[in-house]
Amino acid sequence: MLLNKKAKFLMVRLSGLKEELVITRETAHYADLEFQKAFNEKYFPEKAKQNDSDKDLSTGNENEEKIKEAREQAQDQQEGPELPPAEETLSANKDVNPKIKKMFKSIAKEVHPDKLGNLSQEEKQKKKDMYQTARRALEEEDFASLYAICKELDLELPEIDEEGVAKIEKQIMSIKKEINRIKSTFMWQWLFAANKQAKESLIEQLFNRMYPRS
Repeated sequence: MLLNKKAKFLMVRLSGLKEELVITRETAHYADLEFQKAFNEKYFPEKAKQNDSDKDLSTGNENEEKIKEAREQAQDQQEGPELPPAEETLSANKDVNPKIKKMFKSIAKEVHPDKLGNLSQEEKQKKKDMYQTARRALEEEDFASLYAICKELDLELPEIDEEGVAKIEKQIMSIKKEINRIKSTFMWQWLFAANKQAKESLIEQLFNRMYPRS
C-alpha cells in the first residue's frame, strides 16, 4: 500500500516535470532567437539590418503556402504507413520487464490501428497517438507512461514494486537534469536577467569569449 502511494505521488510529479520540460524547451528556443537578435544589433548592426530587410521583403504568403502544402501532405498520408502487429513489436523488445510488456500488450488490444474499426477520424488519431506513445514507452522501458495509459483506458494495473518505483525516480532525475541544463545556458540567463544593464553585460561577456583580445 505504501509503495503504491509513493509511486502515485512520483507519477504525478513526473507528469508535471514532463510538462515543465516542454515549456522550458519552448522558452529556450525563444531566448536563443531573441539573444541572437540583440547580439547582432549591438555588434553586427549590418547583419541585423539585413535580417530586418529580408523580413520586409516577405509578403507572408510563403508561410501560408507552406502551411497549405503541409496540410495537403498530411491529408494524403493521414493513414500513414501500417504499424507492425503488437506481437512483432513485443518480439523486438523481448528483454523488457514482463510487467511493461504486459501493459503494452493490454494497451495494443485497445488502441492498435488495426483495432479502431469505425471510430471517428478524431478518435482514431487520438488512439493512434496513444499507441505510438506506448510503443516508445516499451522501447524505453518507461513504466510510468504505460501505467498512465492503462489507467486512462481503464485497464488492469500492475502491482508496483521497488523496481517500478526506481524506474520512475530515474526518469524524474533525468528530466530534472535536462531542465537544469537548459536553465544554465547563457541564453536562458540573458532572458531572465534582472534588468537591461545585466542583459548588456551578458552580451558583452559572450562577445569577449568569442572574440578575445590578443
